[in-house]
Amino acid sequence: MKRVIINEEKIDIMNVESTVIRVKALMVNPKDELLIVHNNYTYQFPGGHWRQSESLEESLKREIKEETGIASTLENGPFMVIEEYYKNYLDTGKSRCNKMYYYIVHSNDNPKVEEMSLSELERETDFNLFYIPIKDMEQFLKESIANNTIEEVIGKEMLSVMEEYKEKHMGRK
Repeated sequence: MKRVIINEEKIDIMNVESTVIRVKALMVNPKDELLIVHNNYTYQFPGGHWRQSESLEESLKREIKEETGIASTLENGPFMVIEEYYKNYLDTGKSRCNKMYYYIVHSNDNPKVEEMSLSELERETDFNLFYIPIKDMEQFLKESIANNTIEEVIGKEMLSVMEEYKEKHMGRK
């Protein structure tokens, strides 16, 4: 598993006041397309928050089911984790670590709207799902960053994940 640490403010890890863990899936269909979430005016890979009562894998399966209606099977553990450290997270005055665990999920199923269980925020905003061919994903993300249709930090993170995915799982960069 590749581990990327982003700590531009050089925060002493012992001084981190909170850690938030999320799990995300690169959901690949037989056409070599990735399922993308558009919500709250940005793009994401499906996934969400880890619950302490669950393993990472259980949390990811739950999040995939809630956001896509697809019951998933995980073949392997995460292929990448990104840890980002912030000294003054969202102007709270508190230091925080965000850890994002990325998995690959192969699925023949299409999203099942009737089986989705969206949060209130997801229901009230512009939540929708769509597929993008893997070969077009990097260009899509670069254009989204340039056009401000994706939050820049999220877009760059997704580009980094795509680079690792292509290098390790598709045999090319």
